[in-house]
Amino acid sequence: MTASEHARFAEWDAAYVLGALTPADRRAYEEHLDGCEACRRAVAELAPVPGLLARTRPEPVIEPLPDDLVERMLQREERRLARRRRRARLWALAAVLALVVAIGVPTALQLNAPRPEATVVALSPVGSVDMTADVRLEPVAWGTRLSVECGYPAGEEWSGPAGPWSYGLVVTDAAGKTSQVSTWSAVPGRTITLEAATAVHVDDIASIAVIGASGDVLLRADVAK
Repeated sequence: MTASEHARFAEWDAAYVLGALTPADRRAYEEHLDGCEACRRAVAELAPVPGLLARTRPEPVIEPLPDDLVERMLQREERRLARRRRRARLWALAAVLALVVAIGVPTALQLNAPRPEATVVALSPVGSVDMTADVRLEPVAWGTRLSVECGYPAGEEWSGPAGPWSYGLVVTDAAGKTSQVSTWSAVPGRTITLEAATAVHVDDIASIAVIGASGDVLLRADVAK
């Protein structure tokens, strides 16, 4: 892949995740993702945004708005935010889309298309560990969206001199390649929920594990096919 080929697609990640590309552009970008690790990482970084926006409850539409309003706003935001760092572009775009949803304008995130079937995997402890973890795997076009629930029994010791213990979520694909997709800290006596994403498709995920700060595997589960 040449530098000019990568430059063509470098700014398409947000529009792809948000469903704003035309069918032809979407196919072209997915072909590009197969050979571009940088763009796959960018898509995985933006993956939590649709889940955040999907929780927004729109108000009833009072008056009809132009059918292409969302497309025009997305195009304007992409041109303006292309000059900024990726993180600044991500949150500014999310704020604009949240405002659009709040006034009842339909977006690509609110289409009534059936959602892919998700899989919930319960991780089993490796050794003597009292925490619990369930991982929900949802297939999406660019890979897999993960929702993790971790429980920490009250009365247990979940911190050390440096503060609460930290953990990581690790995904291993069918080829044996391992990648860490999320990190977090323990919250004693509570069950927490966090979002993560990976460019690895559900069918290619072989196992999921929770590791400690030292890298030791604490919880693990194979993903049934």
